[in-house]
Amino acid sequence: MRRALVAGIVGLLVVTGLQAQPASAASKKPAKVGLVSFVKANYNRANGTASLSLDWPDAKRADKYEIFYSRNYSMSKAKLKKSRSSKITLTKLAAGRDYFVQVRAVNGKKRGSRSTRVGHTAIVRPGPTSNALRLRVMTYNVCSDVCDTSVTTRYSWATNRQGPAVERMVAGNADIIATQEAGKLSVVPPGYTQAVYKSAKRLFYKTSRFDLAPATTPAPVRPPDDKNGCSPTYAWGQPTGYIFLGRHSKGCRYAVWAELVDKATGRSVLAVDVHTVSGESKDVTESRRQEMVTLLDNVKRANPKKLPVLYAGDFNSHKNSANDVVRPVMKAKKLYDAYDVARSLTNQHVNSYNSFRVSPRIGYKWGDHLDKVWVDPWTTRVDAWYNAALIGADGLMVKPIPSDHSPVVVDLRIG
Repeated sequence: MRRALVAGIVGLLVVTGLQAQPASAASKKPAKVGLVSFVKANYNRANGTASLSLDWPDAKRADKYEIFYSRNYSMSKAKLKKSRSSKITLTKLAAGRDYFVQVRAVNGKKRGSRSTRVGHTAIVRPGPTSNALRLRVMTYNVCSDVCDTSVTTRYSWATNRQGPAVERMVAGNADIIATQEAGKLSVVPPGYTQAVYKSAKRLFYKTSRFDLAPATTPAPVRPPDDKNGCSPTYAWGQPTGYIFLGRHSKGCRYAVWAELVDKATGRSVLAVDVHTVSGESKDVTESRRQEMVTLLDNVKRANPKKLPVLYAGDFNSHKNSANDVVRPVMKAKKLYDAYDVARSLTNQHVNSYNSFRVSPRIGYKWGDHLDKVWVDPWTTRVDAWYNAALIGADGLMVKPIPSDHSPVVVDLRIG
């Protein structure tokens, strides 16, 4: 009778989809939960709150999970949610605020160690959904010059890296591609046209999608270079131009831009391609801040029609940087990293700077991305953000690795 009763209970558990654990397993402490990822985000227009969806690897010997989330990295005043599966959506979050999460596996009365803390920002605005111009943007530092002298010859640009880099560009299927450190890039990606080039920045657009805007005034006379050989900002009233950001780290720094017209709708966007000065010293950090202030001031001058502006490039700054000076300058103009306002995220913890390492570099707290696309979330909705690093089934970067950066791709709706 007792055996029949036990068999009946086990059968019931199997039918209802639950697994009856052996007594020995139920008494064991569950394993530590692996890396938690933010995979989706949303914004509730009805009440102005946001949500974040999480996913994590199944932990051994876990029958349920405890999810702790807080607006503080210290995890003070953390709230607790429970889940039977290795995923959950946190709702009624404050829009635009940072949240930190840890997950712990539970097995009966035993609890495992909490996962590594990870953070993400809740969406600040819903963005447009109707009458919106959809497009995809890629930013890619291809390191065609510097990397030939800083790493071994097997990473030669012309011999080993240019072909795979162009393949990555085409595979991304972006409508606009902003490249940096692309001085030696001698191949235009098939299906694209180069809109503008200056100081190793090349801005491409898909020929089937866009045209360059017509010039609104006759081309001005190009001013002479200054005593340091730097070219002053040039081409106001034209469909393309460049902005002199200053002479920093013994070099002339520039951004380039182009006004692109969507062939199907006639609507225009201004695409900006920038690579700020690198380094963490006090002087270099201040130079990077000045570059961003100069950039925004001059883009405003170049955009009298007040078109939507997309800022793409290598900004040499992220939330984990000791001196993240780019973000405050952008936020003061209500510009946000597309990563922080995206509805879905892919490879969020894989750093966009890969340093040619076969094992992906992992950013735990935020996901460290020097490469960004900045948008105005009041006029732009970000449907998806991807770190387009090519990673094989073995979890390693596919060789040859074309650059010390991986492409970042975003899907947008501009209203």
